[in-house]
Amino acid sequence: MSDNWDDVQAGWDAAIRAVDAPAGRSSHVRAGKAGPGLVRHTIAFTGEPGAGKTMLFQALSEGGVRLGGQETRKSLVPELGHSNLVLGSLRIRVSALVVPGQVAQERDRAMTSILSEHTSPTGIIHVVCWGHNKVWNRPNQNVMERAARDSSGALTPEAIRAWHLEKELADFETLCERINETRAAQRSLRWMIVAVSKADLFWDRIDDARDYYVPGFDAAAHPPTAESGFSTALRDLADHNDIRIAVVPISSQLLRHSFSDSLRPRLSQLDSTGVGALLDHFYRTLKELM
Repeated sequence: MSDNWDDVQAGWDAAIRAVDAPAGRSSHVRAGKAGPGLVRHTIAFTGEPGAGKTMLFQALSEGGVRLGGQETRKSLVPELGHSNLVLGSLRIRVSALVVPGQVAQERDRAMTSILSEHTSPTGIIHVVCWGHNKVWNRPNQNVMERAARDSSGALTPEAIRAWHLEKELADFETLCERINETRAAQRSLRWMIVAVSKADLFWDRIDDARDYYVPGFDAAAHPPTAESGFSTALRDLADHNDIRIAVVPISSQLLRHSFSDSLRPRLSQLDSTGVGALLDHFYRTLKELM
Protein backbone atom coordinates (compact mmCIF):
# COMPACT_ATOMS: atom_id res chain seq x y z
CA MET A 1 0.00 0.00 0.00
CA SER A 2 1.33 3.44 -0.85
CA ASP A 3 1.92 6.14 1.72
CA ASN A 4 -1.04 8.11 0.37
CA TRP A 5 -3.92 7.81 2.83
CA ASP A 6 -6.29 10.05 0.89
CA ASP A 7 -8.55 7.12 -0.03
CA VAL A 8 -8.80 6.06 3.61
CA GLN A 9 -9.68 9.61 4.60
CA ALA A 10 -12.26 9.77 1.79
CA GLY A 11 -13.90 6.58 3.02
CA TRP A 12 -14.25 8.03 6.50
CA ASP A 13 -15.65 11.30 5.12
CA ALA A 14 -18.20 9.37 3.05
CA ALA A 15 -19.53 7.76 6.22
CA ILE A 16 -19.94 11.18 7.84
CA ARG A 17 -21.80 12.49 4.79
CA ALA A 18 -24.09 9.46 4.85
CA VAL A 19 -25.19 10.41 8.36
CA ASP A 20 -25.45 14.15 7.67
CA ALA A 21 -27.60 13.64 4.56
CA PRO A 22 -29.11 10.15 4.80
CA ALA A 23 -30.63 8.76 1.62
CA GLY A 24 -33.19 5.99 1.45
CA ARG A 25 -32.18 2.75 3.06
CA SER A 26 -29.87 0.81 0.73
CA SER A 27 -31.31 -2.65 1.18
CA HIS A 28 -29.42 -3.89 -1.86
CA VAL A 29 -26.15 -3.75 0.08
CA ARG A 30 -27.46 -5.43 3.20
CA ALA A 31 -26.47 -8.93 4.22
CA GLY A 32 -28.83 -11.80 3.57
CA LYS A 33 -28.93 -15.56 3.29
CA ALA A 34 -27.58 -17.25 0.20
CA GLY A 35 -27.29 -20.77 -1.11
CA PRO A 36 -24.29 -23.10 -1.26
CA GLY A 37 -21.57 -23.14 -3.89
CA LEU A 38 -20.35 -19.60 -3.28
CA VAL A 39 -16.88 -18.07 -3.20
CA ARG A 40 -15.59 -18.48 0.34
CA HIS A 41 -13.92 -15.79 2.45
CA THR A 42 -12.64 -16.06 6.01
CA ILE A 43 -12.99 -12.98 8.21
CA ALA A 44 -11.65 -12.51 11.74
CA PHE A 45 -13.16 -9.99 14.15
CA THR A 46 -10.43 -8.80 16.52
CA GLY A 47 -10.12 -6.12 19.19
CA GLU A 48 -9.98 -5.42 22.90
CA PRO A 49 -12.56 -6.69 25.42
CA GLY A 50 -15.73 -4.60 25.43
CA ALA A 51 -15.00 -2.86 22.12
CA GLY A 52 -18.19 -4.14 20.46
CA LYS A 53 -16.98 -7.07 18.32
CA THR A 54 -19.96 -9.30 19.00
CA MET A 55 -22.47 -6.46 18.58
CA LEU A 56 -20.99 -5.65 15.17
CA PHE A 57 -20.94 -9.31 14.12
CA GLN A 58 -24.59 -9.69 15.11
CA ALA A 59 -25.59 -6.50 13.28
CA LEU A 60 -23.90 -7.73 10.11
CA SER A 61 -25.36 -11.23 10.45
CA GLU A 62 -28.88 -10.06 11.27
CA GLY A 63 -28.87 -7.15 8.81
CA GLY A 64 -29.92 -4.38 11.15
CA VAL A 65 -29.33 -2.19 14.18
CA ARG A 66 -30.67 -3.11 17.60
CA LEU A 67 -32.51 -0.35 19.42
CA GLY A 68 -31.83 -0.18 23.15
CA GLY A 69 -31.32 -3.18 25.38
CA GLN A 70 -28.10 -4.40 26.94
CA GLU A 71 -24.68 -4.73 25.37
CA THR A 72 -23.84 -8.29 24.39
CA ARG A 73 -22.18 -9.73 27.46
CA LYS A 74 -19.58 -12.03 25.94
CA SER A 75 -18.11 -12.95 22.61
CA LEU A 76 -19.24 -15.92 20.60
CA VAL A 77 -17.77 -19.36 21.19
CA PRO A 78 -14.24 -19.20 19.73
CA GLU A 79 -14.95 -21.44 16.76
CA LEU A 80 -15.51 -20.61 13.12
CA GLY A 81 -19.14 -19.78 12.55
CA HIS A 82 -20.23 -20.23 8.94
CA SER A 83 -22.72 -17.73 7.50
CA ASN A 84 -23.89 -17.35 3.93
CA LEU A 85 -24.19 -13.68 3.02
CA VAL A 86 -25.19 -11.66 -0.04
CA LEU A 87 -23.70 -8.19 -0.54
CA GLY A 88 -25.53 -6.77 -3.54
CA SER A 89 -24.49 -8.79 -6.60
CA LEU A 90 -21.52 -10.23 -4.70
CA ARG A 91 -22.44 -13.71 -3.49
CA ILE A 92 -20.04 -15.00 -0.86
CA ARG A 93 -19.75 -17.60 1.85
CA VAL A 94 -18.21 -16.10 4.97
CA SER A 95 -16.50 -18.03 7.75
CA ALA A 96 -16.44 -15.51 10.59
CA LEU A 97 -14.58 -15.79 13.90
CA VAL A 98 -15.11 -13.34 16.73
CA VAL A 99 -11.98 -13.51 18.88
CA PRO A 100 -13.15 -13.74 22.53
CA GLY A 101 -12.52 -10.61 24.53
CA GLN A 102 -12.91 -11.62 28.15
CA VAL A 103 -10.49 -14.49 28.84
CA ALA A 104 -6.86 -14.05 27.81
CA GLN A 105 -6.30 -17.79 27.33
CA GLU A 106 -9.26 -18.06 24.98
CA ARG A 107 -8.08 -15.00 23.05
CA ASP A 108 -4.61 -16.49 22.57
CA ARG A 109 -6.04 -19.82 21.38
CA ALA A 110 -8.40 -18.12 18.95
CA MET A 111 -5.66 -15.89 17.54
CA THR A 112 -3.40 -18.90 17.05
CA SER A 113 -6.19 -20.70 15.21
CA ILE A 114 -6.62 -17.88 12.69
CA LEU A 115 -3.05 -16.54 12.37
CA SER A 116 -0.33 -19.17 12.26
CA GLU A 117 2.31 -20.38 9.85
CA HIS A 118 -0.38 -22.28 7.92
CA THR A 119 -3.63 -20.34 8.43
CA SER A 120 -4.75 -16.78 7.84
CA PRO A 121 -8.07 -15.04 7.20
CA THR A 122 -8.74 -13.23 3.95
CA GLY A 123 -9.68 -10.13 5.89
CA ILE A 124 -9.65 -8.72 9.42
CA ILE A 125 -12.26 -6.44 10.96
CA HIS A 126 -10.42 -4.89 13.89
CA VAL A 127 -12.90 -3.27 16.27
CA VAL A 128 -11.89 -0.25 18.33
CA CYS A 129 -14.06 2.26 20.20
CA TRP A 130 -11.97 5.33 21.11
CA GLY A 131 -11.79 4.35 24.76
CA HIS A 132 -15.48 3.53 25.24
CA ASN A 133 -14.92 -0.13 26.15
CA LYS A 134 -17.47 -1.90 28.32
CA VAL A 135 -15.93 -3.36 31.49
CA TRP A 136 -18.13 -6.21 32.61
CA ASN A 137 -17.24 -7.36 36.10
CA ARG A 138 -16.57 -5.45 39.31
CA PRO A 139 -12.97 -6.67 39.87
CA ASN A 140 -11.95 -5.42 36.41
CA GLN A 141 -13.77 -2.14 37.03
CA ASN A 142 -11.81 -1.71 40.27
CA VAL A 143 -8.52 -2.27 38.43
CA MET A 144 -9.53 0.30 35.81
CA GLU A 145 -10.61 2.89 38.36
CA ARG A 146 -7.46 2.55 40.46
CA ALA A 147 -5.30 3.04 37.37
CA ALA A 148 -7.31 6.00 36.08
CA ARG A 149 -7.65 8.06 39.27
CA ASP A 150 -5.39 11.09 39.55
CA SER A 151 -3.27 12.00 42.58
CA SER A 152 -6.27 13.58 44.31
CA GLY A 153 -8.39 10.47 43.79
CA ALA A 154 -10.61 12.09 41.15
CA LEU A 155 -11.97 9.93 38.35
CA THR A 156 -12.91 11.41 34.96
CA PRO A 157 -14.19 9.99 31.67
CA GLU A 158 -11.07 11.29 29.88
CA ALA A 159 -8.76 9.45 32.27
CA ILE A 160 -10.70 6.22 31.75
CA ARG A 161 -10.62 6.73 27.98
CA ALA A 162 -6.85 7.22 28.10
CA TRP A 163 -6.45 3.99 30.08
CA HIS A 164 -8.51 2.04 27.55
CA LEU A 165 -6.70 3.62 24.59
CA GLU A 166 -3.34 2.56 25.99
CA LYS A 167 -4.55 -1.05 26.23
CA GLU A 168 -6.16 -0.81 22.79
CA LEU A 169 -2.90 0.35 21.23
CA ALA A 170 -0.90 -2.46 22.85
CA ASP A 171 -3.44 -4.99 21.57
CA PHE A 172 -3.27 -3.59 18.03
CA GLU A 173 0.53 -3.53 18.03
CA THR A 174 0.51 -7.20 19.06
CA LEU A 175 -1.87 -8.01 16.19
CA CYS A 176 0.32 -6.13 13.71
CA GLU A 177 3.41 -7.96 14.94
CA ARG A 178 1.66 -11.29 14.51
CA ILE A 179 0.64 -10.37 10.96
CA ASN A 180 4.15 -9.19 10.06
CA GLU A 181 5.73 -12.39 11.37
CA THR A 182 3.22 -14.90 9.95
CA ARG A 183 3.98 -16.24 6.49
CA ALA A 184 0.40 -17.37 5.93
CA ALA A 185 -0.83 -13.82 6.54
CA GLN A 186 1.70 -12.47 4.06
CA ARG A 187 0.27 -14.88 1.46
CA SER A 188 -3.45 -14.73 2.22
CA LEU A 189 -4.41 -11.58 4.13
CA ARG A 190 -5.83 -9.10 1.63
CA TRP A 191 -7.56 -6.39 3.64
CA MET A 192 -8.30 -4.88 7.04
CA ILE A 193 -11.13 -2.66 8.22
CA VAL A 194 -10.52 -0.67 11.40
CA ALA A 195 -14.11 -0.39 12.63
CA VAL A 196 -14.38 2.57 15.02
CA SER A 197 -17.32 1.23 16.98
CA LYS A 198 -19.85 3.04 19.21
CA ALA A 199 -19.36 6.20 17.14
CA ASP A 200 -22.82 7.43 18.14
CA LEU A 201 -21.49 7.98 21.68
CA PHE A 202 -18.87 10.51 20.57
CA TRP A 203 -20.36 11.95 17.38
CA ASP A 204 -19.72 15.47 18.71
CA ARG A 205 -15.99 14.62 18.64
CA ILE A 206 -15.95 12.41 15.57
CA ASP A 207 -13.22 14.50 13.91
CA ASP A 208 -10.95 13.91 16.91
CA ALA A 209 -11.57 10.17 16.59
CA ARG A 210 -10.71 10.37 12.88
CA ASP A 211 -7.44 12.16 13.65
CA TYR A 212 -6.56 9.44 16.15
CA TYR A 213 -7.24 6.45 13.90
CA VAL A 214 -6.49 7.68 10.36
CA PRO A 215 -2.79 8.28 9.60
CA GLY A 216 -2.10 11.91 8.82
CA PHE A 217 -2.42 15.23 10.58
CA ASP A 218 -3.57 15.07 14.22
CA ALA A 219 -4.75 18.51 15.33
CA ALA A 220 -5.32 17.40 18.92
CA ALA A 221 -1.81 16.02 19.44
CA HIS A 222 1.18 17.82 20.92
CA PRO A 223 3.01 18.84 18.82
CA PRO A 224 0.00 19.25 16.49
CA THR A 225 1.66 17.55 13.52
CA ALA A 226 2.25 14.30 15.39
CA GLU A 227 0.32 11.11 14.64
CA SER A 228 -1.17 8.99 17.38
CA GLY A 229 0.53 5.74 18.26
CA PHE A 230 -2.37 3.88 16.64
CA SER A 231 -1.97 5.75 13.35
CA THR A 232 1.76 5.04 13.35
CA ALA A 233 1.17 1.32 13.95
CA LEU A 234 -1.41 1.21 11.14
CA ARG A 235 0.94 3.03 8.77
CA ASP A 236 3.76 0.60 9.59
CA LEU A 237 1.44 -2.36 8.99
CA ALA A 238 0.54 -1.01 5.54
CA ASP A 239 4.20 -0.35 4.71
CA HIS A 240 5.18 -3.96 5.45
CA ASN A 241 2.22 -5.79 3.90
CA ASP A 242 0.33 -5.80 0.61
CA ILE A 243 -3.13 -5.25 2.10
CA ARG A 244 -5.93 -2.76 1.52
CA ILE A 245 -7.02 -0.75 4.55
CA ALA A 246 -10.19 1.12 5.46
CA VAL A 247 -10.99 3.05 8.64
CA VAL A 248 -14.68 3.78 9.17
CA PRO A 249 -16.98 4.83 12.03
CA ILE A 250 -19.72 2.36 12.88
CA SER A 251 -22.47 1.85 15.44
CA SER A 252 -24.27 -1.43 15.97
CA GLN A 253 -26.69 -0.74 18.81
CA LEU A 254 -28.19 2.39 20.39
CA LEU A 255 -27.13 2.23 24.03
CA ARG A 256 -26.13 4.25 27.03
CA HIS A 257 -22.49 3.90 28.01
CA SER A 258 -21.14 4.17 31.55
CA PHE A 259 -17.41 4.76 31.93
CA SER A 260 -17.84 3.87 35.60
CA ASP A 261 -20.74 3.30 37.99
CA SER A 262 -19.78 6.56 39.71
CA LEU A 263 -19.93 8.66 36.52
CA ARG A 264 -22.90 9.88 34.52
CA PRO A 265 -23.62 7.70 31.48
CA ARG A 266 -23.20 8.94 27.92
CA LEU A 267 -26.20 8.73 25.62
CA SER A 268 -26.31 8.07 21.90
CA GLN A 269 -26.06 11.25 19.84
CA LEU A 270 -27.56 9.66 16.72
CA ASP A 271 -30.97 8.22 15.97
CA SER A 272 -31.72 4.92 14.28
CA THR A 273 -31.57 6.56 10.82
CA GLY A 274 -28.04 7.84 11.39
CA VAL A 275 -26.83 4.58 12.84
CA GLY A 276 -28.44 2.70 9.96
CA ALA A 277 -26.60 4.95 7.49
CA LEU A 278 -23.30 4.03 9.15
CA LEU A 279 -24.12 0.33 8.89
CA ASP A 280 -25.05 0.68 5.21
CA HIS A 281 -21.74 2.45 4.55
CA PHE A 282 -19.91 -0.34 6.36
CA TYR A 283 -21.54 -2.92 4.07
CA ARG A 284 -20.44 -0.96 1.03
CA THR A 285 -16.88 -0.74 2.34
CA LEU A 286 -16.84 -4.48 3.02
CA LYS A 287 -18.14 -5.21 -0.47
CA GLU A 288 -15.47 -3.02 -2.08
CA LEU A 289 -12.66 -4.76 -0.20
CA MET A 290 -13.90 -8.25 -0.99
